[in-house]
Amino acid sequence: MPVAEPPQPAFADISRLLEPRSVAIVGASDQPGNLGGTVVRYLRKFAYPGAIWPVNPGRDSVDGVPCFKRIADLPGPADLAILALNAASIAGAVRECAAAGIRHGVVWAGGFAEVGGDGATRQRELAEVCRATGFRLCGPNCIGVINTTLGMTASFASSLLEVDRLLPGNISMISQSGGLGSITHALSQQAGFGFRYVISSGNEVALSMADFVHALAHDAGTEVIALYLEGVPDAARFLAALQATKRSGKAVVALKGGATLASARAALAHTGALVGEDRVWDAIFREQAVIRVRSQEELLDVATTLSGAPRAKLPRGSGVAAITFGGGMGVMAADQCADSGLATPPLSEATRDTLKDLVPPIASVANPIDLTPDTYNQPKWLALFPRALDAIAADPAIDTLLFQCGAGGHKANEVIDNILGVRERSDKTVVVSWVLPPGPVVARLPPAGLPVFSESARALRAVRQLVDYRAALSRPDAPSPAQAMSFDWSAHVPAPKAGQVIAEDVCHRILAAAGLPIAAGRLARSADAAAESAASVGYPVALKGISAAVTHRAGAGLVALGLDTDVRVRDTYRRLVAHAASLGVTLDGIYVQHMVGGGMELLVSAFRDPQFGVMVSLGAGGNLTELIDDVTVERAPVAEADALAAFDRLRIASHAAKLAGRAERALLAGFVARFSALAAGAPWRRFVIEINPVKWSAGGVTAVDGLIVVEEP
Repeated sequence: MPVAEPPQPAFADISRLLEPRSVAIVGASDQPGNLGGTVVRYLRKFAYPGAIWPVNPGRDSVDGVPCFKRIADLPGPADLAILALNAASIAGAVRECAAAGIRHGVVWAGGFAEVGGDGATRQRELAEVCRATGFRLCGPNCIGVINTTLGMTASFASSLLEVDRLLPGNISMISQSGGLGSITHALSQQAGFGFRYVISSGNEVALSMADFVHALAHDAGTEVIALYLEGVPDAARFLAALQATKRSGKAVVALKGGATLASARAALAHTGALVGEDRVWDAIFREQAVIRVRSQEELLDVATTLSGAPRAKLPRGSGVAAITFGGGMGVMAADQCADSGLATPPLSEATRDTLKDLVPPIASVANPIDLTPDTYNQPKWLALFPRALDAIAADPAIDTLLFQCGAGGHKANEVIDNILGVRERSDKTVVVSWVLPPGPVVARLPPAGLPVFSESARALRAVRQLVDYRAALSRPDAPSPAQAMSFDWSAHVPAPKAGQVIAEDVCHRILAAAGLPIAAGRLARSADAAAESAASVGYPVALKGISAAVTHRAGAGLVALGLDTDVRVRDTYRRLVAHAASLGVTLDGIYVQHMVGGGMELLVSAFRDPQFGVMVSLGAGGNLTELIDDVTVERAPVAEADALAAFDRLRIASHAAKLAGRAERALLAGFVARFSALAAGAPWRRFVIEINPVKWSAGGVTAVDGLIVVEEP
């Protein structure tokens, strides 16, 4: 039967955690270093309009705010309780909050699972208290939550000491590292861009990143969601949250840490060596149109660029107009475009003709476009500057306008006016690199939604991400796991044991039963039977020794290729049997298989990731598999269009010119899609199904070598 559609996960309403009307700070005091007292001062400093209720049995007031002795003494249930207490006191405080009708809280304290031992026990107890009471807890071991539009700072971040006001914005950040989240927020403020929410999720005892992502997907004030994550405890809920952000039109930019843990561990197959957790995350992010970045700098660059970029103005392609006021910067930009997978295409003849009368005679309009300082120094050319920019923006080869400026302080406002003007009039993306930005640049461009990059390479890296993001948004939703093929696995592999290797002849029968084309083959147990099999499947043939003890047969000397006569088949059969005996290997038989000639060799495999389910990989096959490590991954089942997109990402795709026709590509797409539907329904907890090679030629797609390893039934 097909896999049942999984139920949609539930998400708690945490609106009062993010937008509290009243905040209780349990454990606050005026003692130096007391974090609760620090937050009382932060709330007052940033003009939080709600009620502030310090709780401390030993204090009458904190920073001049009246203090309550107990949680039960509060005027009413606070929307949010900040538990500024040590780890040992937290579980009891949560019980008190729940008894008082408080349902949301933040816990900063460390000393839980991250330290192991008693801390892990303490975290299990806290998790159970939260479950039993329905308490929605952010943390523990976190920096907390900031809502800039409300001035609500349920956080002790030291960066808040350095600013007098919180800039509002449409970027919200969720970070599993409190320090990285608060530093990114501080850097954003320095760049002139505010965040809406800053959420440090910590150990995620009750509320996970999935809960926060889902909440932001439905937040009208958030347009861009920035993530720092190292892993998720609830992959199904995380996927559902990402799907909600995609439906709502929010952009998600993710920095993923911890990319070294392998999730496909079967050493018997090439897949285990090639496909690890990081490639699985790549697949999930690609599927959900999440922009993956590789550094904190890139996270901020892409998030701020998206912050002021309407979705309708995302670049439609890779063409960049590098507009400079000095030739050298343009030359560098052309090189940097090439490095980023972008281009500086020449302007059309019509555009160049239009520009002749709009720019100084010494200007170059080839692209890079050097307008020279005369453009803003001479009144005549300054007056024509808007029309020149409109002509450049209208060129059909141009998708993005990159402005590169040096100093130009005396005419900065005029240049800014024209940058903002063409951005308003055009439907093209505009980015700005200003090496030594004078005051007006910083004062005017970020508030208008334009980050100011100190180096054009950073701007172009962000543009590349936007190009890919627009393409990802057009990708249809992935097929549901419920669309797995209906297949009777038990008829072919009844009750396998952990670590069992399924013989190649059985593997091929499974593929054939699923409607996948295979190279004809038969298992022989005598020299005469081998010769009969060769005649039946058709010469030339390959002979392969079949044994669960040997999965890499070529390395063990148990494969013979290119046999074209009965005599050679019989002699080779006897030789392989004798060689196996010398190795101490018992053979189930010799597999006699027709040799498929020509074409490209590919690897197609599947495995079950412990978090995200069955994944399918496609890569270079045959002798190239581990030599060049050219593989990409998708979540199963895979649509045919996504299978083709996966192939096009491979380096070997550039060598497939002879197979690039629509019919040939359709054959490959159909094979991968059908294989993925078969694998998606595999019943085992951990497994690898690997076909290497798959032969792809103008004549079709054929599975040659097959391997199934049931790691855990």
